[in-house]
Amino acid sequence: MEDWDLYSSTAEKLMDIMGDRNWYYKASFDKANRTAYSGGRGPGFKEGLNLVEKLKNKYPNIRLTTDVHETNQVEPVSALIDVVQIPAFLCRQTDLLYTSAAFFDIVNIKKGQWINPDSTKHMVGKVKHTNPNVEVWLTERGTQFGYSQLIVDFGAVDEIKPHFDRIILDCTHSTQRKKGDFTGGDRELAERYFLASSIFGYNGIFAEVHPYPPSSVSDADCQIYLDKVQKLIAVHDGIEKLLLEFGDEGDSGSTGQG
Repeated sequence: MEDWDLYSSTAEKLMDIMGDRNWYYKASFDKANRTAYSGGRGPGFKEGLNLVEKLKNKYPNIRLTTDVHETNQVEPVSALIDVVQIPAFLCRQTDLLYTSAAFFDIVNIKKGQWINPDSTKHMVGKVKHTNPNVEVWLTERGTQFGYSQLIVDFGAVDEIKPHFDRIILDCTHSTQRKKGDFTGGDRELAERYFLASSIFGYNGIFAEVHPYPPSSVSDADCQIYLDKVQKLIAVHDGIEKLLLEFGDEGDSGSTGQG
């Protein structure tokens, strides 16, 4: 949530692009885990909620998600947000998972870079312990490779799927790698991940987009240009269509999709 104009205009543009698709608009009121103290964090909790409420009043039908970092943020956010997101660095934070499950019907957990596929079941267990009816999503945002970069283990999606209601590919954060004193990334690789998501059976895509990524306060190297989103979706839809046709022609009829 860099400012109201960007937050609102990006929402409007995405609503035109996405139409009736099953999608959620995400922005952070606080980037609480920036690499350095000098990194921009956003408007903060109180002003962030004001912006969210203002956006909901302007576009009543838009569905929103944001991340929380402390248990006392969950209940106030639940009055305005449709899906709560648990940041990767807090994915095992028991009380945060418990509280989120108490106030939301859907909890989306970003998978920590160090978490192996089988261990993700314990995060679901904490949420379901509080409320067995909560829908739990996992967002894959890469696995730590050495000290300086992330990779996507596409083979892990089939191991994780049995534990979650949906598994989503974060195609932008998954390209992060150390770049001097800040976190860099690769937006061209992010676009390829975007298109590959259906091939490997993910149920959805998480993508950071920005009208002009180089000016972004956070993750400037990872973000996809907003004016590329419509074309990427068109190509993505074409791939899904081919997968369905391929599945119909195969012996098993399986498309490999979620």
